[in-house]
Amino acid sequence: MKLKVLIADDEPLALDKLRRLLATENDLEIAGAATNGADALRLARELQPDILVLDIQMPPLDGLEVAHTLDEGARAVIFTTAFPQHAVDAFAANAVDYLLKPYSKEQFARALGRARSRLAATADATRTGRSDRLLVKSRDRYVVVHVNDIEWIEAAANYVVLHSSSGNHVLRGTMTDTLAEVGEDLFFRTGRSAAVNLDRVNEVLFDEPGEHVLLLRSGARVRLQRNFRELQERLEKRTAAHARREGTAA
Repeated sequence: MKLKVLIADDEPLALDKLRRLLATENDLEIAGAATNGADALRLARELQPDILVLDIQMPPLDGLEVAHTLDEGARAVIFTTAFPQHAVDAFAANAVDYLLKPYSKEQFARALGRARSRLAATADATRTGRSDRLLVKSRDRYVVVHVNDIEWIEAAANYVVLHSSSGNHVLRGTMTDTLAEVGEDLFFRTGRSAAVNLDRVNEVLFDEPGEHVLLLRSGARVRLQRNFRELQERLEKRTAAHARREGTAA
């Protein structure tokens, strides 16, 4: 099955160039083309492309706004622009590449290669259910957050907060997407807006009749809003898995 590509640029010549370059890629097909940001956003939602090639300077929404407006998902975004000052913003939008016009055939091919690699890595993470680390933007820098260091995850609107041993890190996305990336074998969803690292649970406290609070290694407390039996089974399964690994290592 071919990967679907959505292209968007307000310059007809730029769109023609993209069509010519993509015509040589046997594993890709152009699912749609847009000449403005509003149409690009609409088509992205309708077609669910695997790869988006977006010009940054487009009315009424620019390419960056389109990427930020879309829900995070299993897609790769390549930005094109004539203005180099947008590079930092492009990578903050989780772009796989940023092409400065006029770009060459070779540069575009490399960008497509990075897009394929991103999609393959996302698919692999979904199959294995686990990523070892996350790259999180923090003010004027990027921080690598190791998944094992995350104690619990808190969701609010379209953002999640990673509470880790290195501090709190805000990440754009949903709880469901974040858990798919870090692995639901390690994390247990305690309710709609929180999930805990099972290896960081020190105690389960009985707060009120039928109410439980999880005491984590840092001293943080997270209320359990799901059935206690589910948590108990997951903790027992996790403990048994650790015991098997230690026995094998010995």
